[in-house]
Amino acid sequence: MNRLVQWLESHADLDRVPLASALVPVVSFETQVSSSGWPYLSERAYLQLRDRVPHVLGYGHLAWEGLEHLAALVSECEFLSATELHHFQASRKVVAQVLKTAAITAPPSLWLARHVLSNLVDQGIAERLLDGEGIRPGREPGIRAEELEIDLTFLSILGLLHRERGLFSLAETGRGQGALSLPALPSRTPVAMAGVWGRFFEKGNLSSEEREGVDWVLSRPPVRNDSTQQGWSPTVEEIQLGHRLLPLVLGLAASGRIQPILQAGEISEQVLGDELLPGVVGLLRAGGCVDARGPGLTVLGRRVLERGPGPFGIVEAYHPYMSALGGILKQGRGAVHLTRGSNVAASQRANRASFSHANNALDEFCESTGWTYSVYIEHALGCGEATRQRFERSGDRLTYLGADLEDEAIDAAQQQQALGRLPPTMRFIRNADIGDAGAILEPLARCPGSRDGVVMVVGNGFHEIRDQGDAGMVAVLRAYCGAGIVLLFTEETALSIRDQKKTAWNTYHPAFRYVHEKSGQGLRPALDPLNPLGDDPMPMSWTECASRAGYLLLDAYTRRGRTIYPCPQESGRNPSTSVIYFFLPAVLAEELGVATGGVVPGV
Repeated sequence: MNRLVQWLESHADLDRVPLASALVPVVSFETQVSSSGWPYLSERAYLQLRDRVPHVLGYGHLAWEGLEHLAALVSECEFLSATELHHFQASRKVVAQVLKTAAITAPPSLWLARHVLSNLVDQGIAERLLDGEGIRPGREPGIRAEELEIDLTFLSILGLLHRERGLFSLAETGRGQGALSLPALPSRTPVAMAGVWGRFFEKGNLSSEEREGVDWVLSRPPVRNDSTQQGWSPTVEEIQLGHRLLPLVLGLAASGRIQPILQAGEISEQVLGDELLPGVVGLLRAGGCVDARGPGLTVLGRRVLERGPGPFGIVEAYHPYMSALGGILKQGRGAVHLTRGSNVAASQRANRASFSHANNALDEFCESTGWTYSVYIEHALGCGEATRQRFERSGDRLTYLGADLEDEAIDAAQQQQALGRLPPTMRFIRNADIGDAGAILEPLARCPGSRDGVVMVVGNGFHEIRDQGDAGMVAVLRAYCGAGIVLLFTEETALSIRDQKKTAWNTYHPAFRYVHEKSGQGLRPALDPLNPLGDDPMPMSWTECASRAGYLLLDAYTRRGRTIYPCPQESGRNPSTSVIYFFLPAVLAEELGVATGGVVPGV
């Protein structure tokens, strides 16, 4: 591929498009193919992309244009062999996917980072870090060590702080100094700006403070102007811009504006009206969502509007915690609690594909083994998306149960039932903590057919068990297993701090992990780590917990998400972002003659 590099670097038109030259080393290495048939970059190419090519927000769009420019130049190259062209096209495909991923993963972390940094300024900790002082959680009077550890670790994952043996200091990259020098957020910007935007687009009445917040958000969107990069840590401008962009996208989704925009392919007065339209377009343009030459959506902008509201909404739903960061540092999370009302729709969007895979696996298992079931339970109910899909396939021949701890979720599901999207005979169990199996098992015992096969599907619900220990998680799963319940659930994979730092914007786990740790919830890895790090402990894996509870993991029906690294690792391990687990009680597996189980390859 050296001759391709030489040819591109000497091309007269190479620098006509920004970032094209920075991408030449990325697309000029040989590629590999994963066990699943997907192309991989070499590690050298990935590190070049991660550390030397800015690729979030506005620079994501510029990187996309640079990649397309290289493709156009290569199409003119007459001497490339079929093999060389294959490697270029494979590299192009992987880079495009990384850019699409970063468009979704960066805003949640940037939104959180702005709030965490603002609170550190209020607490006087930012100033001490800027003065060169090291901060060790546990030695700060009046501050809870575990809460400060969560905040500082999150910033260290983003490369703004250096973390070593429990001591945090300013990172050497220089980005941390700028980030920690940001002033505290002005009081005129409500933390729950997504709701403000939703009301604004619906022409609702805003308070004077809320309107002032809208005006401030749209005033002179911060734009990064320096394309040079050594490391992937966010700049001050990116942190500020991501903080403003995420609520705006959620406001567009809440007000029903996204579909008209996607259909029109642009931001127009017909969709949003003319009030503040230039400011909204300017903010979306700075974020790489709208083309610099007009109101049309960019490729990544379309991606953000189509796919962003799910993960954006899941993280933004934790705004009550962001409003109380100072108090949490001193008194703990106390009465601060996530309300599911703002989270239900986001969870449904995010879990739709996972539930489809789970229902497919269930059908395949039944067809292969001849096993049948009579009761279908959906826990952590949301809007009942898993049940909606099952009802379309199985009709009213099953008994359906829906359970959730929060009334908002049950209310949303009952609305779906009234619209005919959920079974008319479906029964709902309120105040059902998934960590209390009895909340399900007692109503289940009264259901007809409960001894004829029971399936429970859960979408990202088991991690919501508060302050769970390994033994407690095993006990919860043992209770479900003892009732003979076939268990299908999806969970985001807990990643080590090391993995989160190395994968950069290729996952949104820094944000996902932060909000769940802050609220007392617990993510787990798919498998127990082979070489756990002393300063980065991980809880027992989902696989090990279920195995100790009496379940057998069925490989053939378990599906893993994409891997976190777009390049192979020397260790051979490349965890998936999430896994849709299929667990069968070992007793039932023996009855059916199902002997295959164990690990999920590659996770």
